[in-house]
Amino acid sequence: MSEVTDAEESSVPESKASTQADPGPASGKPPRFPRLHSFLARHEFLTSVMKVMSGTGLAQLVAALGTLYVTHHIDPTEWGLYGAVMSAAQFIIPVAALRYDMAIVLPREDGEAKRIFRMATMINAVISILSMLVMIPLGGVLANALDHPEARWWMLGVGPIIFTYGEVYVVNYWANRRKQFGVIGTNAVWNQSVTVAGRIASCLVGFGALGQLIATFLGEVAALNNFRTRLGPDIRSMEENRIPFRLLMRKYRKLPLLTAPNAIVDAVRQQGVNMMILFKFSPATYGKFNIAWVLMQIPSTVINQALSQVFFQKLSVTDAGHMFKAVKQSVIRSFLIGIVPFALLYFLIPPVLPVLLGDKFAQSAPIAVALVPWLFVNFITSPVSNMFIVTRNNGIALAFAIVYAVVPLGYLSLVNASIEATIYGMSLVMALLLAIYIILALITAKRFDNKYRDKSADLIAAEEAGIVAKEDED
Repeated sequence: MSEVTDAEESSVPESKASTQADPGPASGKPPRFPRLHSFLARHEFLTSVMKVMSGTGLAQLVAALGTLYVTHHIDPTEWGLYGAVMSAAQFIIPVAALRYDMAIVLPREDGEAKRIFRMATMINAVISILSMLVMIPLGGVLANALDHPEARWWMLGVGPIIFTYGEVYVVNYWANRRKQFGVIGTNAVWNQSVTVAGRIASCLVGFGALGQLIATFLGEVAALNNFRTRLGPDIRSMEENRIPFRLLMRKYRKLPLLTAPNAIVDAVRQQGVNMMILFKFSPATYGKFNIAWVLMQIPSTVINQALSQVFFQKLSVTDAGHMFKAVKQSVIRSFLIGIVPFALLYFLIPPVLPVLLGDKFAQSAPIAVALVPWLFVNFITSPVSNMFIVTRNNGIALAFAIVYAVVPLGYLSLVNASIEATIYGMSLVMALLLAIYIILALITAKRFDNKYRDKSADLIAAEEAGIVAKEDED
């Protein structure tokens, strides 16, 4: 998300930056490219980003190829029904662990982080089971509204899907903490490779929407298995702090109290938009919109996931006085990285995408073009969103998230136009809101620097929690 100074890098606690970092060339053996090796050794942030990008880039390429295959072999209505079940699950996935998964990155002691890992997993399991139980009556209502009664049983799949998605978030935060960014990348590769294989197999046997759900679930399981293989010994080797869960939940209560509502509002916006398009138009039209959305996420996901994962870890140990500079650098860097790719997408999609998608999903191309302004500005803002968490300004982020949710839902309820015109108008409105968000982030970062200048991240956290350092008591 932003460049980090040498002073900031040296502030990474020993427990986080210890021997778990990916090893370099074997001792005594010179690197094949000494200048490149020396450059990357001096720029840990860039090295970490490249590790995540190498995995997510390959994963997104696999996902794109798989999606293009599916569009030639599945009916838009079936994809729309699959998207409807996933939207139901996505209402819960962001808060499946009540946001306590994010706390894994924050403690200085690994034993406490492991305890949070266990707590987040247990919360995720409970929420997933409850969600599946709720879908027993609600699934029938949704399926009948879609005029596909058989989908009521597919809705029960939200339980396993929520748990596996939520647990991938949990394990990725552990890998983030241990600076094993390569594991995050390989998690993504395994996820998408198995998912795509399942999608293709489903199309071959004609399983339709149900087959796509099974493929998605198996992809998440594959990512979890990769984590178990790569970092299972690491987490098992650590002694877990036995602090009671209730005390941990109290210590990090701001995450569920402030960031969870934010995540809930975001889920209402994202899935509310999906559901409104689904019922305003048709499952087939929604299926075409969903394909456009999935494909357009790929360019930003490759880079932004890497920047977000790495920069959140850096922000968690960044002292006051550097936050404004970090946010400004992140905005500028993301703008420069994204301007050319998104411009190319805007002009190349109309002649190229219809050919790649086939006749069934040709309408997805103009929808994808309409999404470009929104997704470009979202690409710029996504990395800096974690700044509100680190600086304990979750309330500001929540207030903006509410506005950001109300506007598109209100827009969709009022506008009566074609799907292409509807999405294009909404895209421009959302891009304008995100531009305001950038200004808000810069102002918040500046105020944070002025308020806590020359104080460490630990001292700031203690003051926010009402804890007085022993030396101050004396």
